[in-house]
Amino acid sequence: MTANSKPDPMEVLMDAYLAELLEMTDEQVLEGKNPAAVQASGVELLDAAKAEAGRRRLAAARVKLQAQKDARTANPAPTIQITADEARAALRRAAAANDGRFTLAARQLDEMADEDVIRAYLQLQQLERASKPDGEGSDE
Repeated sequence: MTANSKPDPMEVLMDAYLAELLEMTDEQVLEGKNPAAVQASGVELLDAAKAEAGRRRLAAARVKLQAQKDARTANPAPTIQITADEARAALRRAAAANDGRFTLAARQLDEMADEDVIRAYLQLQQLERASKPDGEGSDE
């Protein structure tokens, strides 16, 4: 669980139930019942709670995945027609320009994977578009 997410109410309930059981004496738990039957009932209850918590986590993960898919569909990644070598050359030019808007270390470009070079090139293009005043850059 992440620090900023709300705890699952089912997990909170199970934690409270477990804490209550741990504080009770054996006589209070059994109340004259067969210990094996009480144990079996408790195991069934815990198994059902675990299964329900798993279903809830799975449902939450599906909702999150669908939201991510919907976001990608609404904002598709731009398609480019550039090779990794062309992207490397463009990144080298940007690094050599010493433009104060960007920080770029070109010394490891040859060691980077092609996908990483293209990703860095796309980020540079985004930064360049974002840093231009309105109305400029429409000749791309």
